[in-house]
Amino acid sequence: MSLSVENQFSLLRDILSEHCESCCGSKSECEQISRLARSILSNKSTDQQELLALLPGIHSYSSAGEKAADINAHITSNREQLEDWVETINSFQG
Repeated sequence: MSLSVENQFSLLRDILSEHCESCCGSKSECEQISRLARSILSNKSTDQQELLALLPGIHSYSSAGEKAADINAHITSNREQLEDWVETINSFQG
């Protein structure tokens, strides 16, 4: 069973929010974020351009996180961007 785009954005928001709030995470979470971003971009079943515009940056964040020597430092250094992404996703999901 595949997730709808709305479900994918909800899952993406939840993981990003957890990173933002706890300033810690795992490389596997970054891999999941990357998969979600790629899936939503390739699906093209949403016309929310503002949400779609977030995905390249989110994918870049997650790719860098996968390779980071210190994942928690990577998350901490991107905290402001994480807050912006979560806030934007929340604004579209109510």
